[in-house]
Amino acid sequence: MKLNKTEIKAIAAVGLIMAIRLLGIFLILPVFSVYAEKYPGADLALAGVAFGVYALVQSILQIPFGWLSDRIGRKPVLIIGLTIFAIGSLICGLADNINELIIARIIQGAGAVSSVAVASLGDATRPGVRAQSFTIVGITIGAGFLIAIILGPLLAAEIGFSGLFYILTALGVLAILITLFFFPRIEKKELIHEESAILSYLKNPEIKKLLASAAVISSTVNMFVFIYPLSWTEIGVSEADLWKVYLIALIPTALFAYPYVRYSEKRGKLKLAITSAWALIAISFLVYPASSILPLVLYLAGMAYFMGHTVLQSVFPAFLTQRVGQEKRGITTGVYNLSSFLGASIGGMSAGYLYQVSPHLPLLIALLLVITWGLIGLPNTPEKSSSK
Repeated sequence: MKLNKTEIKAIAAVGLIMAIRLLGIFLILPVFSVYAEKYPGADLALAGVAFGVYALVQSILQIPFGWLSDRIGRKPVLIIGLTIFAIGSLICGLADNINELIIARIIQGAGAVSSVAVASLGDATRPGVRAQSFTIVGITIGAGFLIAIILGPLLAAEIGFSGLFYILTALGVLAILITLFFFPRIEKKELIHEESAILSYLKNPEIKKLLASAAVISSTVNMFVFIYPLSWTEIGVSEADLWKVYLIALIPTALFAYPYVRYSEKRGKLKLAITSAWALIAISFLVYPASSILPLVLYLAGMAYFMGHTVLQSVFPAFLTQRVGQEKRGITTGVYNLSSFLGASIGGMSAGYLYQVSPHLPLLIALLLVITWGLIGLPNTPEKSSSK
């Protein structure tokens, strides 16, 4: 089944909104830990709080924002959330100490529109092309991720860490403008008011697996990106040169991740792709401790982790929207993103404390999480008939 013109326009608009907003967040990820601990009054534990509190607030507000978008529409809720995000980013740039940065990150995190954007893409596409649509958006977001991970360290060295937050502010404003002028018109369906109908989606075993997967992936990625730059700076790499490290570590992801997802979708092998991606994440944490003996392992661990993470992040939202009808897509994706951001907040805030206890402790806990997740069961690919 091919995409029609309306779907192509919707994918372009929603993809740009998601990619632009996430581009700003990705800019600070690769350098957050090494710069945040330099704020007056900071240590690694408080840097971890500043890192993870954004995701904690996001997790709390995903359901309210998703629920509200089911009732008053996706577009106005997106504008509200993006405005809060832009204001919070500006305040982050003005923060003078670690406590002010933590408060600013709370405000920034209150712009919780991820569930609304995911629901919007599900609304605007037919079930038969939805996985394809999310793959295309995933490519857009992935491109932003690759660019930001490389540019973040470079820009931070040139304009300062606070300068990155001003860039986030500008990107937030740009996303608002795109939402105002290019966001697709979505025909609203009747709401389901029965409590049993509202909860029926969340009782689905496969959706439960998706929720657990979102939590584990987000928790481990924040642990990984918190300790990864610290590992490099400890062996003598400067903050200004971290972009070179990420450039090399992301080469396999840039070349193979999304072509592999597209190939797997066409061949009906997404289940194998999911299992392979899970194995790469597990391997990355398993071999990471060896980097203290052989630094080359740091590159290999980064390559494995980013490849596995990118594949899973591109297919799981598509699986969710294929299992949920439009009338409850906003609130269900809100629960999904709550799980994701809650995991991210726990991973981010605990990473600093655990790292202070032992540099290997976050790696061990992340590995145990990933193995437990695999034993419990990875999500299965949805049947097309299950989509609405």
